[in-house]
Amino acid sequence: MMYAEFNEIITGGIQQGKQRKVVVNLEKVITFTAVPHGGGTVLETRRGDIHVEEKYDQVKALFNSKNGIAPVLLALDTWTENISNPVIDEI
Repeated sequence: MMYAEFNEIITGGIQQGKQRKVVVNLEKVITFTAVPHGGGTVLETRRGDIHVEEKYDQVKALFNSKNGIAPVLLALDTWTENISNPVIDEI
């Protein structure tokens, strides 16, 4: 397991707009997406979304390096090219 500390931006309730530090188990994050206009990143977990201040590229780099291995996330243009040019094995 690997944990990381993020600056969460509270998006609802009486403390909306305030920030607090949270520690997240990276194995529990299903996906993450960039928030438009440089608004940070949303981490999607089974229990709900966490809106964090850190930029998408910072979060992506963290996930790429979490196991100490070479980056595993492909750039969008790389994998869409592979999808549009399928390899068919001939027998």
